[in-house]
Amino acid sequence: MKEDRPVLIVEDSDEDFEVTCWALRQAGLTRPIIRSVRAEDALLRLCPIPPQPDWLDKMPCLVLLDLNLPGMNGQQLLKELRQVGYPPSIPVLILSTSSNPRDVADCYRLGAAGYLCKPLSLHQYIEKMRGLIHYWFDAVMLPEEGR
Repeated sequence: MKEDRPVLIVEDSDEDFEVTCWALRQAGLTRPIIRSVRAEDALLRLCPIPPQPDWLDKMPCLVLLDLNLPGMNGQQLLKELRQVGYPPSIPVLILSTSSNPRDVADCYRLGAAGYLCKPLSLHQYIEKMRGLIHYWFDAVMLPEEGR
């Protein structure tokens, strides 16, 4: 897999974004990290209209999506992505403070590839990100591009 494909974090909170980036780096992620503050921005990045000739080459290899976003929320973004034909080979993982079983079930029903609860402890956050990195970049194979 191309090592330069970024991880996209869809997160409106500057503090949560910085902590997530820090935890990912502490856990060993070396890929670029890009951010969308709003779900609408992420949708345009992931499914540009009209499609750009090289948009698949610029796709992230993984998306970390917060649920509580201003405007369109994370679940609505999942629904939109599936309706517009977002490449299912690019995993969208929920990264949320909510451990509500209904949120978890709804996100999987809408096509989320995984659901992670943000831990309160920085040490636990690093360990959770270490597990995420190991699974998505060492244990499983992701496609070369977003096809």
